Amino acid sequence: MQNVEEFRENFDKVYYNKIFRIVSTFDEARQDALFKCILCIIGAIVMIFLFSPIYSFFNALLVNNFPGLDSDARGDIIGYIMTVPVLIFLGLVVTPSIVAKDFENSIKKEIMPVLLKSLPSFKWTTRRSITDNFIKKSKLINDYNRVEGDDSFSGTYKNVDISVWETELGKETGSGKNRTYTVCFKGVLVELNPKRNYNGLTLIKQDRLIDATPDGLQQVNLEDIEFEKEYNVYSNDQIEARYVLTTAFMERFKNIKLAFRASKIEASISEQGILLAISTNRDLFKVGRLWRPVADYKQFKTLAEEFASILELIDTLKLEQNIGM
Repeated sequence: MQNVEEFRENFDKVYYNKIFRIVSTFDEARQDALFKCILCIIGAIVMIFLFSPIYSFFNALLVNNFPGLDSDARGDIIGYIMTVPVLIFLGLVVTPSIVAKDFENSIKKEIMPVLLKSLPSFKWTTRRSITDNFIKKSKLINDYNRVEGDDSFSGTYKNVDISVWETELGKETGSGKNRTYTVCFKGVLVELNPKRNYNGLTLIKQDRLIDATPDGLQQVNLEDIEFEKEYNVYSNDQIEARYVLTTAFMERFKNIKLAFRASKIEASISEQGILLAISTNRDLFKVGRLWRPVADYKQFKTLAEEFASILELIDTLKLEQNIGM
């Protein structure tokens, strides 16, 4: 694959020549899974309306048959009894997401190896592909101690190693009733390991509420006024930062945000490589939505454009070239 347009063309060929036939066989299974989810949702709604009658029934039963029980004792007994309908309700609520995810994963196991033929050398897995060490050295994401991952892609484009990982990073403190959990990041992390060496550390931050300059860095003033309105740029190498942040780079950077329909996008550029943090609450890389035919081309095209936006950034930065800075 020589360029992004060739990737797009190959993607369409793979879809129409191979993927379409594979996913068409899953439509009956999709309908069965959708029917199960609908039944669970209806069951959960019914349970909501049954909670009060169930409580009243057992309360009246205890009053009539055990008049000696005080209200506290009746409350404790009914509390134990009500755990059963509560557990049933929770099961009905959780089951649709489990069914939908199982169905999606069954499809991905079949089609991802074929689909990624449009991206030679790339592989899909559900195992993480970016280390904690790389993330923490990037200085991009606040301290976290809990990690939940989903889809992960890794491969090479124009001699640049790429890892794409859908994940949630969070900070958990305390335990029991004092337990708190804060989401530090949710979305997609993209690690790029270019042939080019960067000497300094440059951060592109979108959060305008944080005005304090990170330790050891200086704010970089750019000529693109519109970009500066949305992003703060900090670096310990002003010359290198301006060399990287060209007009073309800034345009590609914003295109990635649009392609992923992200709430924000930030980046760290350092000697260890480049880390993009694409924040979104969407479940990305989905190819098996229950409410659409499995062979719906739109969901596959969305996946292709998300990848294309990353490849275009690599082309813009010429990351395959080892140019002295």
